[in-house]
Amino acid sequence: MKRSTLFILVFFILACVKLYSQPYGWFSQSSGTGNNLNGVYFASNTTGIIVGQSGTILRTVNGGTNWSAVSSGTSVHLFAVYFIDANTGWVVGDVGVILKTVNGGSSWSTQPTGVGYQLRSISFINSNTGFAAGWYGTFLRTTNGGTNWVSYSTGLTTNLTSVNFADANNGFAVGQFGKLIRTTNGGVNWAQISSGTTAQIEKVNFTGSNEAVIIGEGGFIRKSTNLGNNWVVQSSGTSNWLYGNSVKNQNFYILVGDYGTIRKTSNGGTNWYSQVSNTSSLLSAVSFVDTNTGWAVGINGTIIKTTTGGWLLPGAASLSAPANGATCFSTTGTLDWSDVFPPVCNYRLQIASDQNFTNIIYNVAGINTSQYVMPPGILSHNTLYYWRVKATNFVGESASWSSVRNFRTAVPEVYAPNLQLPANNSTVIITPLLQWDTIALASSYRVRIATDTGFTNLVLDSNNIVNRRLTVPAGRLNPNVRYYWKVLSSNVCMSSPYSVRWSFTTALTGLIQNETELPEKFSLYSNYPNPFNPVTTIAFDIPKGSIVKLSIYNMLGEEVTSAVNQKLTAGRYNYSWNALNFSSGLYIYRIEARADDGESFTKTLKMVLVK
Repeated sequence: MKRSTLFILVFFILACVKLYSQPYGWFSQSSGTGNNLNGVYFASNTTGIIVGQSGTILRTVNGGTNWSAVSSGTSVHLFAVYFIDANTGWVVGDVGVILKTVNGGSSWSTQPTGVGYQLRSISFINSNTGFAAGWYGTFLRTTNGGTNWVSYSTGLTTNLTSVNFADANNGFAVGQFGKLIRTTNGGVNWAQISSGTTAQIEKVNFTGSNEAVIIGEGGFIRKSTNLGNNWVVQSSGTSNWLYGNSVKNQNFYILVGDYGTIRKTSNGGTNWYSQVSNTSSLLSAVSFVDTNTGWAVGINGTIIKTTTGGWLLPGAASLSAPANGATCFSTTGTLDWSDVFPPVCNYRLQIASDQNFTNIIYNVAGINTSQYVMPPGILSHNTLYYWRVKATNFVGESASWSSVRNFRTAVPEVYAPNLQLPANNSTVIITPLLQWDTIALASSYRVRIATDTGFTNLVLDSNNIVNRRLTVPAGRLNPNVRYYWKVLSSNVCMSSPYSVRWSFTTALTGLIQNETELPEKFSLYSNYPNPFNPVTTIAFDIPKGSIVKLSIYNMLGEEVTSAVNQKLTAGRYNYSWNALNFSSGLYIYRIEARADDGESFTKTLKMVLVK
C-alpha cells in the first residue's frame, strides 16, 4: 500500500514538472515528415490525429511529444479529419476517399462514397449522422456512421471547401468565389445565400445554434447571428489568407493561415488579436481541446502546440503619469501606466525611496486596472519617490519591470487668508492699502478686485505678492464706486481657495471727510508725510458750504493734478495724492474756496517728493 502511494505521488510530481515545463505561447513539435499536413483533430489532451499529403496519417498518445506514422491504406492526399469521440473518427481526401477508425486512429478502413472527386471537409453531429463536401459542389451525407454515403445536389458546380452543421437539419457549405449555401433539412435541399464576398471561403463553423463564422481569402472574417440571413464584417487585422478555425464556444475561436498567421478572439470576434506562432509556414488547420491547449499544422510537416491559449508571458508595462521628475504630486494622487494586453493582465506596483529599490516602502499586487490611486498615509509630503510596475497574466509574471520613474510629493496644503484692512463695507481713498493675515507655508498671494460679486469685471488681478499687503496703484480705481476684493495664498505646489469676499467704496476723488465736528474757519495744512514717496495726505477745513478747488503744480507752474474741484459741505477733509507716476522734486499745492455767502479763501504750500 505504501509503495503504491509513493508511486502515485512520484508520477504526479513528474507529470506536473512535465506540464509546467512546457514553453509559453506556441512551440514546435517534430512531425517526422516533410509532407504537407492539412488536418488535425484532438479528442483529448493526449490523443490526436494529423492527416496530410500522400496518405499521411500521424498519431500521438502523449500530447504530441511523439508522433507515429499510421498506415492509411492510401497514397492520395488527405485533407480533413473529424472525431466524434476518443475512438471513432473519419478522414476525407482525394478521389472521394473516406476512411474510418473505431480504435482512436490505430487503424483505418475505407468507406465507399461513389464519387471520384476531391473531398475537403467532413463533420459529424453524432456517431451516425455526418456530412462531407468537396470539389464540383459535391455533398455527401450518412445516417449510419458512414456505412453508406448518399450524394445530394447542391446546385453548384464550383468547389466546396468546408461543411458544418448546427444540428441534424441546419447546415452551411462554402467554397470558391464566395459561394455559400444553406440547408434546413439535413442537406437534402440547398439554397444559395449571399456571403457578402466573392473571395474564396475556406472554412465555415457554427459557433451557436444560429451563429456562424466564415473565413478565407485576404484575411476576411464574417459572422452571422441569424442563421446566415445577414453577415457582418469583422476585422482580422491581417490580409493573409486564413485556412483553419477551431471553435470552443460562442466566444472563443482561433484562426490560422498563411505565413504562420494566428488570430484569436475571446469575445465572439468583437476583437481579434495576433499571436506569435514562431513559424513562417502556411498553417492549414488547428484543433483545441479546451481554451488553453491546442495544435496547428501546416506545410512541410509543420506542427506547433500551445498550452497557454497561444499567449506568451506579458510584456513590460509602460509608465504614463505622472511624468518622470514630476513635482507637487499629491500624496493621494493617481499613478497611471499602459495596458499590457492581450490577454488581460493584473499588475504589481512598487514604490521605493531609492532608484535601486533596496528600500521599498510600498508593494501591492493584483491591481486589476492600469492605474492606482494612492491610499492616504503611504506617501509623505515633499519627498522624492521612485516607482515601477510589473504585469501578470494567467500565463505568468512579466520577465521585466517597467522603466523606473520618480516624482516629488507636494508640500503641505495652504489655506485661504483672512482679510483685515480696510474693514468690510468701509469708505477708502482710491489708492487704499489692502491687508490680510499671514498663511504658514504660503510663498505668495493673489489679490483680485472687481466691480461685481462674481469677479467677471476685474480691475486688478495681482499675483506673486510676497507680503501680506498691497497698496492699490493709482489709476486702477474710480471715485465713488463699490469694489469687491478677495485673496488666495499659494506655494510652489498649490493654491488655496479664495478668502471670503469683502467690499469697499472709494471716496470722491480720493477725498475723505474725516470728522463730524464742524471747523470754525478755512484752513490748509502741511501735507504729511513731507518729504514723501509716493503717497502723501493733504488736509483742509471748510467751515461752510463752498465751491472748493485743490490743485497741484510743478515748479514750472504747470498744473499736474486737479485734486478737488466740486461743491463741498462744511467739514474736515483729507485728500490722498499718489505721486507714483511723477518725478522727484518740489511741488506746490493750492486751495481756492468760495462760500455760498461770498466768503473766499486761498492758500498755497510746498511739498517734496523724494524717490
